[in-house]
Amino acid sequence: MIGKSYFLLSLLQVGLSLEWKGDTPSEMTAQEGSCVQIPCRYSYPSHLTNQPRIGIWYKNEERGTKPTAFHSEEHNRISSQFRNRTRLSGDLKDGNCSLIIHSVRQGDAGSYYFRIEFDVKNSYSYYPVTRLHVSTELSKKWKCDTPREVTAQEGSCVQIPCQYSYPSCLGNQPRVGIWFNNEKQSSSSIAFHSEDHNQEAPQFHNRTRLSGDLKDGDCSLIINSVTRGDAGSYFFRIEFDGGNRYSYHPVTRLRVSAEQSQEWKGDTPREVTVQEGSCVQIPCQYSYPSCLGNQPRVGIWFNNEKQSSSSIAFHSGDHNQEAPQFRNRTRLSGDLKDGDCSLIINSVTRGDAGPYYFRIEFDKKNSYNYHPVTRLHVSDFTDKPTIFPAEIIAGKRVDISCTFNTTCNGTAPVLTWDTPTDVPGSVSNTVTQHGVTLTYTSVLTLIPSLKHHGHNLTCRVRYPSVSSEWILGLTVQSASETSKPRNAALGQSPLERALGQAHCLYLSSNLDLIPHQVNRGRFRDGQYSLVCRVDFCPGFKTEAAVWYRAPLLWSMLIPLGTCGDTSSSSSSFTRGPCSSLVSVNKRNSSKWPVGSLTAGIMFSVCVAGILVFVCVRNTIGLSASDPFVPSDPGRVFHCPGSSAWNESCCHRFQALTHRHTDNPDNLLYANINLLNLSSDDGTVHMSEGRNTHRSDSSETECETG
Repeated sequence: MIGKSYFLLSLLQVGLSLEWKGDTPSEMTAQEGSCVQIPCRYSYPSHLTNQPRIGIWYKNEERGTKPTAFHSEEHNRISSQFRNRTRLSGDLKDGNCSLIIHSVRQGDAGSYYFRIEFDVKNSYSYYPVTRLHVSTELSKKWKCDTPREVTAQEGSCVQIPCQYSYPSCLGNQPRVGIWFNNEKQSSSSIAFHSEDHNQEAPQFHNRTRLSGDLKDGDCSLIINSVTRGDAGSYFFRIEFDGGNRYSYHPVTRLRVSAEQSQEWKGDTPREVTVQEGSCVQIPCQYSYPSCLGNQPRVGIWFNNEKQSSSSIAFHSGDHNQEAPQFRNRTRLSGDLKDGDCSLIINSVTRGDAGPYYFRIEFDKKNSYNYHPVTRLHVSDFTDKPTIFPAEIIAGKRVDISCTFNTTCNGTAPVLTWDTPTDVPGSVSNTVTQHGVTLTYTSVLTLIPSLKHHGHNLTCRVRYPSVSSEWILGLTVQSASETSKPRNAALGQSPLERALGQAHCLYLSSNLDLIPHQVNRGRFRDGQYSLVCRVDFCPGFKTEAAVWYRAPLLWSMLIPLGTCGDTSSSSSSFTRGPCSSLVSVNKRNSSKWPVGSLTAGIMFSVCVAGILVFVCVRNTIGLSASDPFVPSDPGRVFHCPGSSAWNESCCHRFQALTHRHTDNPDNLLYANINLLNLSSDDGTVHMSEGRNTHRSDSSETECETG
């Protein structure tokens, strides 16, 4: 029984001893005259956590004595050789028992260990010991990073970058930073003194400061209003309380130049174009000498190539100095402290055109004009919103989106809708940004009926002084029309998808293919119309309109003749439209591959034919008696027996096919028929069509019967 009790007691003692742990290095080296820290962490049984404690450091002497190097409770018990030179770097309650010894001597070398005392029964000495070596060599912890040379502009400011380090035992000690303007330490050459500015040499009074905090290891020196006499060698010295001090070398050589500092840089575009009435942003990034980093500044934009108080477009310090025509219309898009000087001009006018440049002012001696200038061009307002059509079914709710893009974060455009008066709708607006592009989106939600088929839906974008619009003709379908099988993935029949992918190219006489926008019509009595219209400059000669869709399942090559300016004595015009109208009907076909191949062959033959036609005509010319060619190359096209058109020239074409109701969603095919201009009586009869030209309208209309 006694043996078992002894065994259990032994196990308990072993378990408790495992809770007494210490972590100290086995060896340390200190520089004589400096300080040293012996890192130490300790642990103890958890039931003693809130108990008072005493921390003691002992030094083992070879003769067997153990002088006390540090005593946390009674400093009188500290050996005379360590008194007033030792302390703990942390708090014993946090498990930190690190010892710091200041002004290290050769006699401090030896073995050290730590002991903790809670009470008589709960005390512990932590082993193994730490052996301290004392060296006369300089500690490698004294380090400094400064450039070997720095160049300053006379009259400006300069910063000598500086980062320094020191032994960790000095981390919380008070310190003094000193800069000397000499390779040798001398009281007459002190350029900066962090503790007593009166010790600074007279020529540096009120001109020097540090850019950071010495406690953060930043010793960078700033010299304002640099003079020629400031040139020379500079070095930094740190002095801690208790005799720990160090002069950092090598020196930094400062050179003073009359040339402009390379740190003044600006990045602006050479040209910017804006539409009248909208807003514009002139991108701008600038840099300056680092010594001015935290200084107050004023940013100014001039609308002139020369600095003039009457041409100030923007002034960050005093808006009253801005020219009247710019007041309340200009601002910066960013923060000058971030190097962003981008200018925004709202409600742009024609008078805003011209050169612009940016100027920064820190003080009278630190200002700079950034060149070259940016030239602003102002054009007409032509941007339009875009409506994205949606399938509209009578009696069902539909969302129709209208968007407008801009790269200027100034006056925001406003999107509005014009709808049929008896169609109530709700509108939601959002703004998204992708890179520098802002997209304004307005979504109109409405429930139309069949009577609204053919009515117009208008989306309008407004700025304070300008606006533009996009008009969409409503195509309202009945629920019965939409009950037919559709492609589930796209929600459209193959015919509708084909028409939706139609494109138009105009083939010019020099064989250039010029793409143009297609105005899409709507189904009416099973027929769908597409109009390709071009407004061209004088002298532009259009040979044909090429209709196609990709992949190439159908295509049409439609000769147009020549349209251009005229010198006719009866009438003249400088611009005129040419239009190509294609009307298509649904047609049954069960052999898509054959149809596709046939269409491709027809397209290739037509293209080859028109190219041969153009090349031959350009080579040998065509007879003036040909009714499709003007006798005077500078005159407009004449139809047989008719005079020159007053407003435009127009050729009309119709591609008619037959519809079979047994399979209306099959791919369309087109038979192309050319309808020429009318005779004097206004009509010309052909086997499959009738053309009517009405000159009483402001725009020539081509109608198909």
